[in-house]
Amino acid sequence: MSNFLEASGWTVLPAGEHAIRAVSPMTLGLDGQHAAFFIAHPDDASFYLTDACETAMHASSYGIDLPAKRIDLLNETPGVSLAHFDRTGAIVASGPNEQLQEALWDAVKLAMALSFQCAKWMPRFSQLRFRAQVGRALAEGVGVNRVVKGARAKGSSGHTADFAFAVRASGSTALTYIEPISLKAGKKMDWTQVYQTHGKMSDVKMADARNSRMVILEDGASADEFKKAVTILEQSATVHTLAKTRDWREVFSG
Repeated sequence: MSNFLEASGWTVLPAGEHAIRAVSPMTLGLDGQHAAFFIAHPDDASFYLTDACETAMHASSYGIDLPAKRIDLLNETPGVSLAHFDRTGAIVASGPNEQLQEALWDAVKLAMALSFQCAKWMPRFSQLRFRAQVGRALAEGVGVNRVVKGARAKGSSGHTADFAFAVRASGSTALTYIEPISLKAGKKMDWTQVYQTHGKMSDVKMADARNSRMVILEDGASADEFKKAVTILEQSATVHTLAKTRDWREVFSG
């Protein structure tokens, strides 16, 4: 089995008596971690395989929970019969040695199935966290009395646009509508948010010449991604980053 795995691009490591750790060439997603399994032989005729919850723990590092309903959904992955997620979140399989190769590929399919679901199941905690950071920075920078939470504006389409915040001008009743955009896990730009925010800002810009619009980006994306996002967003709003803006009072002094 070890010879077959190594020929297929796997890394095979010893893991105790009659056991190996098999690291697959397939990665689990954003950070490059590889799917891996422990394979033990309790006797000469049988095997026991487990990922020791590593795939589930990888998902957990992105805030993803695996309640029974999700485990059941993963276990319905088409074409998988010899491996399954148990109730602890571990991928397991066991049986006669002649089934080992097929069981291992079934285990890989389950690991990949969870990896593919991660984007859908990832909570929006990063967005909420960043929104809260922006709110604190604005309140500290310009004063709580000038910050409006949950501001709304009418767009040219007739739809009402919701914004996380607005800041009142110091010398008039004009507002700056503000939308924070956090990074996705792995320090990637959240392009869905970028395009949705641009659309919303554009709609309001066409209907409202009196008030301003601003996007506050989370720092940490690659220079290329950041530049592309700014190019898109600057068509309809001014763009700032949270970490690089030192004086919010000055930003809103105009």
